[in-house]
Amino acid sequence: MYLDDKLRKDLIALAKREDTSMAKIARDILKEGVKRKKKIDTSGIAVMENLMNLNLKGGPKDLSKNIDHYLYGGPKKK
Repeated sequence: MYLDDKLRKDLIALAKREDTSMAKIARDILKEGVKRKKKIDTSGIAVMENLMNLNLKGGPKDLSKNIDHYLYGGPKKK
């Protein structure tokens, strides 16, 4: 893995401060970062659940008929 000079120096400084190896510091940081990334929901399920919980009322009565109009600005169907 390539590390630029600044990152390498920072890892060395952290390793000295914590009296451990640079490799252990890098592994710990990577483990934490990977754990955080894995928790991110990219499926959109959480977004859809939040939208459903808004209990919005109203809106156009012809939404399903004119979805292209409301989403993309296409002409309205009569």
